[in-house]
Amino acid sequence: MPFPLIATLVLLFFTVAFSLQNDQTISITFFKWTFEGSLVLVLLATLCLGIVIHILASMPARIRKSKEIAELNKRVTELESTQQRDLDTDLRA
Repeated sequence: MPFPLIATLVLLFFTVAFSLQNDQTISITFFKWTFEGSLVLVLLATLCLGIVIHILASMPARIRKSKEIAELNKRVTELESTQQRDLDTDLRA
């Protein structure tokens, strides 16, 4: 079995075990807003919110890096074509 599949199954097992052991109802108050729900749902919602915030916060750096990679690839292509032309010129001479 490949490692990612095993890691996913282990993570799934622990998630289900955690969910079954923490099924208490909790109350969350934020300013005047009150929410009552399962502890597991609150924790999973918080995890998902954290993941979304991380993705949004890292987007500018990812965009900057992808633009830089595209520029560098273009430069490599230009240099390779220049080198090929130089080699062709040297072979003719």
